[in-house]
Amino acid sequence: MSIRTFSQTESDLAFQWVDKYFKLVELIIEISDNDGQDISTSEPSFEKEVRYQELRVWFLAHQDKFIPIWSEFWRDKNTLRDSVDKTDGQEYFENPFLMLYKPDNLYQLVYRLGIIENFDTWELTEQSTGIIKDIKVEFSLEVLQFIHFVGEFAGD
Repeated sequence: MSIRTFSQTESDLAFQWVDKYFKLVELIIEISDNDGQDISTSEPSFEKEVRYQELRVWFLAHQDKFIPIWSEFWRDKNTLRDSVDKTDGQEYFENPFLMLYKPDNLYQLVYRLGIIENFDTWELTEQSTGIIKDIKVEFSLEVLQFIHFVGEFAGD
């Protein structure tokens, strides 16, 4: 299998995507971090919702050009591709970032991630710490490996 060289445009997009991804992770941490206290954080502010919407719109506008770049890196990362449910899971396998920007608003995002249990109250679940860790550590390590990969195969 040969790996192609990424153009300057593709490299630039990959670096922008990663920058926006970390801004989105930062936002998720802001709305779900209770600084180790036993109290739930408050609902996201209007400003945080606006930040989410701006990031979401950017991701949606650039995903068609980004996914082929990501696929070069991601295709060999997980051998479970054949076992993924073709209707629901496949789109998230091909674009795992989608789970972070597909929801229409922050409430839907944190609910779908399992950070809150329902829309009526902003109470963090017991699993929220592990979910946040998975996003900010585990998947972020994949993202850092990806950007190193793109940099390694970027054209001059």
